[in-house]
Amino acid sequence: MTDVTKILLVIRSLERGGTERHLLRTIPSVSNAQNKIEIFCFERPGELAPSMKALGVNVVTPPVSGWLHHVPLILKPFSTVWTCLYFLFYLFVKNPKIVHFFLPAAYLLLGPFSLLHVTSRKIMSRRSLNRYLAKYPGWVRKVEQSLHRRMDLILANSSSVFQELEENEHVPHEKLRLIYNGVSVSQDDAPALRNDVRAEFGLPDDTVVLITVANLLPYKGHADLVEACGIVAATRKAQFRWTLMAVGNDNVGLKATLETQAAKLGIAGNVHFVGKRTDIDRCLGAADIGVLVSHEEGFSNAILEGMAAGLPMIVSDVGGNPEAVMHNETGLVVPAKSPAELAEAIEYLCLNRDLAAKMGEAGRKRAISNFSIERSAKDYAAVYNSLK
Repeated sequence: MTDVTKILLVIRSLERGGTERHLLRTIPSVSNAQNKIEIFCFERPGELAPSMKALGVNVVTPPVSGWLHHVPLILKPFSTVWTCLYFLFYLFVKNPKIVHFFLPAAYLLLGPFSLLHVTSRKIMSRRSLNRYLAKYPGWVRKVEQSLHRRMDLILANSSSVFQELEENEHVPHEKLRLIYNGVSVSQDDAPALRNDVRAEFGLPDDTVVLITVANLLPYKGHADLVEACGIVAATRKAQFRWTLMAVGNDNVGLKATLETQAAKLGIAGNVHFVGKRTDIDRCLGAADIGVLVSHEEGFSNAILEGMAAGLPMIVSDVGGNPEAVMHNETGLVVPAKSPAELAEAIEYLCLNRDLAAKMGEAGRKRAISNFSIERSAKDYAAVYNSLK
């Protein structure tokens, strides 16, 4: 009988986000008779937890974790101590063979405590460039670098993240692995889906629909995109109907500012912030061009989802974006924080619809061949098997 390897994934929660959706797509197929995976959400289960459980992966949270999430600020230290102690207790009770950390909060808070469980192998997944360290005091960087030295493996989700870990954070090459995100490709009837969703949003068939899928956060570049759309609308060459659909949660109250910006540019009627959606595939099916112009990025699920939907993608030249989108083949890569060049790219694809469609089809084929869920899951399984 084959021994079962117990693996504990550690993350803040399974609220809907890029990393969380990535885990929901890949981890259930990795958890099997040989690898029994549980997910430890140290703050709260999150919106995707029921779906993860339905696919056979247990999701664990500390008792009363939901209540602790809402305690007054003065009690936060007590809730943090409780979370750390329960995590340590859980490690020794369940005795996993492998502990795998996702995202900085889980790594920085619970990574040091995991070292007390000396029999388990440790993995950290870095899913972005390390710009997030700028908001922390200098000692946090030292803690992270100390943890790096104690990890058995560190996973990067793009070559740019891999390179940063190796060259700037001095992680040995032999300790690093590259696992790209995976994406599923819809088999739905695309024309019918397009007509259905456009009817829902009241979009005429001849309207060029731009879509960006990203939570409303400053570094995601929405302000650059709105400014670029204003430039497109102002040029005499733009003899076409267009609209921008921005899908994403307003986490920090940025929507009002962006709407004011659009109004000042005279394009308020063309720009629609539709909020968080659970039917992103349907929204992509209504679009003609995908856009993601972040100021920083690791490797974006949103780009892969757009490619899988057959959209030509316009992306900024940061992080893993140029690794996903081949310039002039599956879309266009533009400099970050450059609304003027972004406007040129948008106008070019809008005026060359046949070329845009060919780029979109090439992107779809690239997503299928290079960034499948099956490939990503297989890579995770290989990493876990290497540590047995």
